[in-house]
Amino acid sequence: MNSKIKVEFENIGVFRGKKEFYLNKGLNMICAPNASGKTSLIAGLKAISVTTLSPNELARVLNDFEERGKIKLVMDDKEYEVVVNRLPDGTIDIKGDRIAENGIIKKVAFVDIDNELVNAIYAGDEKKVEDILREVSGIAYIETIINVTESLKSSYEYSYETKRREYESRKEEIEKERTQIEDRLRHVRERIEEIMRSPEIEPARREIEEIENKRRKVEREKSEWRQKEIELNNRKGLLERDYRNLKAEFDVMIEKRNELEKEKSEIERKIIDIRKEIEKLEDEIKELKDKQKILINEKREYENTLDRRKEVLDYAKCPYCGAKINREELMKEIAEIEEKISEFEAKLREIGDLIEEKEIKISELKERGDIRLKKIQEELNKIDKRIINLEKELEFKKQEIRTIEKKLTNIRENIESYEEKLRILDKRMEAFKDVSPLIEELRKLQSEEAHLSSLLDYTLGRLKQLEQVYKEISVLKDRIESCELLIEYFRIRLEELKSVVVDKVNEGILKNFKLLRLADLEYPILSSDFSLTLTRTGGTPTTLAELSDAEKAIFAILLTTALKDYIAQEFPFYAVDTLIEFIDDSRAKEVIKYLTEVGHGDKVLIITKTKPYSGEYRVLTQEDIVADIQVF
Repeated sequence: MNSKIKVEFENIGVFRGKKEFYLNKGLNMICAPNASGKTSLIAGLKAISVTTLSPNELARVLNDFEERGKIKLVMDDKEYEVVVNRLPDGTIDIKGDRIAENGIIKKVAFVDIDNELVNAIYAGDEKKVEDILREVSGIAYIETIINVTESLKSSYEYSYETKRREYESRKEEIEKERTQIEDRLRHVRERIEEIMRSPEIEPARREIEEIENKRRKVEREKSEWRQKEIELNNRKGLLERDYRNLKAEFDVMIEKRNELEKEKSEIERKIIDIRKEIEKLEDEIKELKDKQKILINEKREYENTLDRRKEVLDYAKCPYCGAKINREELMKEIAEIEEKISEFEAKLREIGDLIEEKEIKISELKERGDIRLKKIQEELNKIDKRIINLEKELEFKKQEIRTIEKKLTNIRENIESYEEKLRILDKRMEAFKDVSPLIEELRKLQSEEAHLSSLLDYTLGRLKQLEQVYKEISVLKDRIESCELLIEYFRIRLEELKSVVVDKVNEGILKNFKLLRLADLEYPILSSDFSLTLTRTGGTPTTLAELSDAEKAIFAILLTTALKDYIAQEFPFYAVDTLIEFIDDSRAKEVIKYLTEVGHGDKVLIITKTKPYSGEYRVLTQEDIVADIQVF
């Protein structure tokens, strides 16, 4: 397996054109001046290693003067390659094969000025540090699941209580009404039976009993048809409810579509002027960038001249031309050059501000123009698709309702035929009214019985309709119980994970005890409630804000090393960019020595520094990357 790691850049960071570097497994010290490419190298490695880079990180990947770049990494006989493009809106897009798709790894493997954890440590924001620890360890993910589930449970509970109260209230009312009808119906039937037993109706008993039997049979059959009518009416009611809901959504979609069409027409009317304005601004930006390039080149020439002047300050004679050095004149010339560089920087800032101002204006114009048109069209496409689906659903519901209405018409005709039969039986009963006064009472009781039976059927139908609400309540209750089980499960897992993370992080801290001592801190770092517990050597409690910059840098390296060992042990890179500069030389040497001693197995450890501990490198070249060195 090849221990060399090859990195090929094209238009990445400060590098224009193609650039190639080799890294070794183990320690790689990169020593070069500011703006020489150290951070660009780290940015390139980050871009081909992980996803979810921030806008600032993305901006550092591509060269300011190019529209396209490329990064290729060859490691362990595997190749990874990404292409970097500047999109029309100025944002950076990266596509290709990366080492890992997990963006969390970035927080513990690339310790630089863009690292959230590093920024939180330097800000002394312990709450932010704890939040990031929760995120990288997966605790925040489980907490989010619990919070979302609890929110869902609250929503279900509210709906459940509302529907339950409505159901119980309506059911109580209908049950009371049913009981009253049943009581009255029982009394009516008892009285009918009394009359039917009475001797007074003896002359017409046989016919009256025949009429009563036929009436009972007709009433039973009529009741069966009424049950069918009620069932269909219930189904029709649900369909009509669904139809109303769909129609309301359909009307909103139509209204929204009309508004978008109106906005689209308005933009299309103005789009030519907007595009002309954008073209004008783009031409102005191009002119400004051309001017910017010229100024940058001129500034670099002055900076090179300044470097050469400063290099010969301590010489008696110029090493380039052999002339005698006049230090006073040379200092005067250096001051003039520095003033000139400052003027260039001021002009470049002014041009940069103008470019940014015009780019913002272009972005705003695009948002009002082509971009908005595109978004409107996308929205219209979605709305049209939904409108088509709604039209189909509405037509389907309408057809179902019509089918039910046809069935109901047939049922009502049948019910009407039974009512006609009952009226005929009533007429037959009238013929016996002179036999006994009880006959008239019987006829009235039979009419009341028919009416009460009808009321009872419809009351039972309302109860059946109410059962639909009960089904919804049961579903909501099941969902609440499911949420409770999920919440309980994830709370148990959360506590287990918290315990594991606290133990693992503290184990990692203990493993790197030398770094802990260099930061003047004692073990442990993380308490059981997942808060930071910082104690000075000797037992004095302290806070992040009270640590010096050097101690914060060491603490950041210590914490990220421990976290990387826990969550990303197999990830091949661990890069520390700039932080070593915040640590005094004696402790910085100890940090580097320690990291070299403990090693990272077959991993690549990268540390950048402006100046080496011996010698002086001028520009970032392969010679600036010193692998497997002893710095002491």
